[in-house]
Amino acid sequence: MELSIILPVYNEVENIGPLIDEIECVLAPLAGKYEIIAVDDGSTDGSRAAIERISREKLFVRGVFFRKNAGQSAAFDAGFRCAVGKVVITMDADRQNDPSDIIPMYSKITGGCDFVAGWRKNRRDNYFYRTVPSRIANALIKFVTRTKLHDMGCSLKAYRREIVSELRLYGEMHRFLSVMAENLSNRVEEYVVHHRPRVAGKSKYGIARTFKVILDLMTIWFIKGFQTKPVYVFGGVGIAMMTLGLCCAGFVLYQKFGLGVWVHRNPLFILAIITSMMGVQFLGLGIISELIIRTYFESQGKPAYIISSTIGFDQGVFSERVVEIRKKAA
Repeated sequence: MELSIILPVYNEVENIGPLIDEIECVLAPLAGKYEIIAVDDGSTDGSRAAIERISREKLFVRGVFFRKNAGQSAAFDAGFRCAVGKVVITMDADRQNDPSDIIPMYSKITGGCDFVAGWRKNRRDNYFYRTVPSRIANALIKFVTRTKLHDMGCSLKAYRREIVSELRLYGEMHRFLSVMAENLSNRVEEYVVHHRPRVAGKSKYGIARTFKVILDLMTIWFIKGFQTKPVYVFGGVGIAMMTLGLCCAGFVLYQKFGLGVWVHRNPLFILAIITSMMGVQFLGLGIISELIIRTYFESQGKPAYIISSTIGFDQGVFSERVVEIRKKAA
């Protein structure tokens, strides 16, 4: 299998059929060498039934169905785990990403790149509701991660198989896929993609997602610097607090015995107690975090979603992949 296309789907019943038809036309040169994996994220509008119908009609379409809504990151993660193509391309199911960009991005991967990030240079969205929040989020991500890529929120991305195998997503971490891929390879490029206005369905994005990005950005910063040694950051803060507490305690003792200042009239005494206690707590938190991280790396781990059923994965390696995923989710 040369290419896997992953489509996270949430209430896109009007778009999923026309989008798959477009992709099929674009990928005519790769007929028989690609698959489309539509991951239904607990849709309530009939998207699941549409995917099941299309999968029965088109053998290259496969469906993964979540028992309930788990978010776009979970949908991408499930798609990554099910995909078997040498190249994996992700895109939104709202038809705003143009399938005509698939072949150029695929060619960049086969030409030697490990990851190609789409850049919606000329966006066709509501300026204040979609574009402004996206620019704020991109600016924050670029400032913290120092990435040179422009558009973190563009779902149209191309990956080499080996890169996808190293990615694990949760929360709103799909926003940071470009940063994660950059950390895994130096062979990264950016490609200006066509962006189209939404013609059907309702957008699931808005200003509220910017606040979620800020919280996940803090996680990314921590993981990037202290993923394997969290005791360094918590222990460092703890030692600093304890040092401050000892300094305050020493000064209080000097005032008591050297200057005759009563302890109960000295606020530094309270500060010494508080900072020392906080220092001990941070040290303990660092040790606990270290144990959690070790447990994480040694455990098999379970995905943050439950797959209720699948369709189209009934041939050889496809069924084996899905059986393995469903066992881990059980």
